[in-house]
Amino acid sequence: MWSVGISVSPCDDAARIGYDNRQINRITIRMAQYFLSREMRVIFGHDWRDDGVMRSIANFAMKVTSNLQLGDTGSDKSSDPCESSNGEPRMLNVIADDRESLSELAVEAHQDGDGVLQVYSICDDNKRLRDLALYGEECSWESNVNGSRVQKLTSLRKCITHLLNPGCRICLGGSETVYEGEEPGVMQEGRLALQHGKPLYLLGGFGGATKCFGETDELGKSMYWPSMNGLEESEKRELFNTTDIERALHLVTRGIKSIGSPNNSLCE
Repeated sequence: MWSVGISVSPCDDAARIGYDNRQINRITIRMAQYFLSREMRVIFGHDWRDDGVMRSIANFAMKVTSNLQLGDTGSDKSSDPCESSNGEPRMLNVIADDRESLSELAVEAHQDGDGVLQVYSICDDNKRLRDLALYGEECSWESNVNGSRVQKLTSLRKCITHLLNPGCRICLGGSETVYEGEEPGVMQEGRLALQHGKPLYLLGGFGGATKCFGETDELGKSMYWPSMNGLEESEKRELFNTTDIERALHLVTRGIKSIGSPNNSLCE
């Protein structure tokens, strides 16, 4: 199953062009909906905050679950694209801290996800995550149960990179000044994707750390533009500059198809 790592967070640049936190959350949900409908897995590494994107994702997942239970999806439950056919989660959220730190919302989302959304901790679910990641690739992250917050976030991002096997990473937004890790999360996740040969798609039109990563040589420009993601140079540039999320999703899908997604029925 092709996996899409979604690295999206608000930033001042996005807000200035009309994309506040609520709009960014909607974009994230749209991405999840889009890739799920194309029989892919979506993976997040976001924290669970009352006003955060994972609350919106959890609400979306529970709506999908409710529709499955009520038979409102227009297809049999066994064939619905938002449900796992082999017991693996279709929406996966990996957290850096232990399970005791999970909010009540996250616990409920995991318990009530019905196979749609599952929440795993790199501290408590390391074996399960390695099982999901082992498709011919050696895994090299540490759980860092007793490590610092920075160490845990680095391990989290390495873990998710290994879960993209096969898969790709999408980056959008990201604060350049307020972050907890070694560097802004979208930058570190983008760099790890390139270092491990995962196709990377930067949506720089929304500004923030993603735009900075793609435009600054010492940060990521020199790595990103020569890398292969299935797009022609002009398409890659269009993707980087657009603020039209539907056009961006169309281009990302074209790139994935060009690379050779294992799902031959993938449609744009």
